Amino acid sequence: MTKLSLSAQAYSRLIKLPLEDRLRVNQALFQLENNPSLGLQLWGRQDLYLCQGAGGLEIVYKLAQRQIQVVALQVPQERPSFKRDKVCAIILAAGKADYKGIPLQLLPIGGLPLISRLSEVFLATDVNDLIVVLGYQAERVEKELADKDIKAVVNPNYERGLSGSLRNGLRMVSQDTTAVVLALGNRPFVKPEVVETLIATYKKRQAPIIAPVYHQIMGHPVIFDAFLIPELLKVKGNIGGREVIRRHRKELTEVEVEDVGIFKKMETSQDDTRRM
Repeated sequence: MTKLSLSAQAYSRLIKLPLEDRLRVNQALFQLENNPSLGLQLWGRQDLYLCQGAGGLEIVYKLAQRQIQVVALQVPQERPSFKRDKVCAIILAAGKADYKGIPLQLLPIGGLPLISRLSEVFLATDVNDLIVVLGYQAERVEKELADKDIKAVVNPNYERGLSGSLRNGLRMVSQDTTAVVLALGNRPFVKPEVVETLIATYKKRQAPIIAPVYHQIMGHPVIFDAFLIPELLKVKGNIGGREVIRRHRKELTEVEVEDVGIFKKMETSQDDTRRM
């Protein structure tokens, strides 16, 4: 499998681009990673290749042993006049946990199963698409979502860690998505107003990562710009997006909110819910 990375210069160029240009570059990088032969070898340089995309986009990269390093990006100043700001939310709710035979996802909260309550939170916001990743007792849980405007996807290997559920969800994201909101399925107490505030902050600042903070404690959900999706897809183990946040700490925007629900978990006494 080909691995793609950006040089410090190329990354600095990317994060300074307007939102629609970042989306265009992100799509081109996806295509290049899946097909490294898209580029042509530069005249007189055995180590450099040039890949040209729509609208005059140019990507200069090195290719060696299925390792792609993007060293330069050239994006024309003229951009499409339309604005795209499609936001997709992904709820990671595949983990194995139950209480007296009831899956955590179906435990009642305020008269609604947990998964229904959390889905309603996001459906009440400006998200354009809502994806829910299921795993443990997926068929039983999915029945609670049958009448909702969501996309459900099942992670058959949910017991191997959070990263597998993350990849399953990200693969359902449409190509015109500009940002992804990642939410954990064991945190159903977040308020819709918090999600709305995060989305509004993203659309205004176009920051790579936006996270809510309550009394200096960071919580969920977290918004990632679409150009970080390739990095999120490479996450391994049971850490979700934490490693990507750590690598891009300088680009993180924290939003102070008055909601303990951003880190309040729904837990059971019988199992560990960290794999949601």
